[in-house]
Amino acid sequence: MTKRTRKSTVEVNGNTIEAPQYKFKAEYAAWRKKVDSISSEKIASTGSKFADANRAKYPATLYGQLSHHVNKYLRDNSSNTGDDGIFEVLDAINELLKDKEIFFTPELKILIKFRDNIKGIEDDEKLNPRNTLFTRPTRWKRGEQLKNSKTRAKYKIDVLDDKPQSIYGHYRDNYFEDKYGEPEKKGWWSTEKNTANPPLAQAIYGKGDLGITKGLLTILEEAITEISEKPIPNIGLRVQRNAGSLAAIPSVRKQVFALLKRSDLFVGGKPKLRQMSSILQNMEFVVGEKSFGGRASPKKIITFVGKLDSIPSPIETFTLKTFGPTAMASLIMAVIGKKTYKLKNDNYLDIKGKTEVPKEEVKKSWMEHLWR
Repeated sequence: MTKRTRKSTVEVNGNTIEAPQYKFKAEYAAWRKKVDSISSEKIASTGSKFADANRAKYPATLYGQLSHHVNKYLRDNSSNTGDDGIFEVLDAINELLKDKEIFFTPELKILIKFRDNIKGIEDDEKLNPRNTLFTRPTRWKRGEQLKNSKTRAKYKIDVLDDKPQSIYGHYRDNYFEDKYGEPEKKGWWSTEKNTANPPLAQAIYGKGDLGITKGLLTILEEAITEISEKPIPNIGLRVQRNAGSLAAIPSVRKQVFALLKRSDLFVGGKPKLRQMSSILQNMEFVVGEKSFGGRASPKKIITFVGKLDSIPSPIETFTLKTFGPTAMASLIMAVIGKKTYKLKNDNYLDIKGKTEVPKEEVKKSWMEHLWR
């Protein structure tokens, strides 16, 4: 469960993750605002009072129609089943791209799946909006204007060749203009597959006359790249699993060895664990890419210790949140990698229940204590 804070950070399972500034979030917001501002009238998709009742109420915007693509508002005699199309993923995409600030690997995989689904629409003749099929006569001539017509037609059409001709993308072609008196939408339709650029295609793939400079597919591809590559600046790590695992991170090892060299942090061989842990909590550690021993990457170690899902992007730095004496002792033992360790002050490290101090050193320690 995540909890958003006032800063550019997100609380995840007790860890404080600084959120990157993702460019795609602003681009998605701009795309959503744009397609929501384009009315059904502008894209000539309002339904018809002459058609079936299920077409009487179309979504009022391009976004609404995109979200129902192929599903609810099927054209009469459509060959599509209504069980697939972009409506399956649009709401979920909106939730992820609009509201999420931190992305873990499972969420990235969902975005990749959505991206692939939308790419699949382009390869499917029935679902690709560029290939929405309409028919008209092969040849015709506009006749006289109709008066008191009870239909939508404004002009009589003299059909010269009634062989059906397929057109793709949108119904507002030159035949529609000749018959109904409404201007042709150039570029929205074509007599060849995969070449028309109707409003739904512009929303998905971008470009065209509606002012959509970047389509949803491009934004998704850029989001996937950013989430994979843009680093998380910092994680405030709550240690919830073996603190000793952090010993494999070079920047942590370096600081622990530095603490072991400080005589002011020891009473004889006994370390001042609480003071040491406090010092580490005030430090910022570079994550890096290589670990000591090379068995797990520093990023994997951090997600393991903090009980976090896998993070797809790099992590620049991390800090330690609550880090007490017990965790400090475990970390020291993992760093030195042995039970007997001689300090710079000539004493042997003495952590109860963890280290072994040679017997002669124990005797010497008692003798020094008696002569004080």
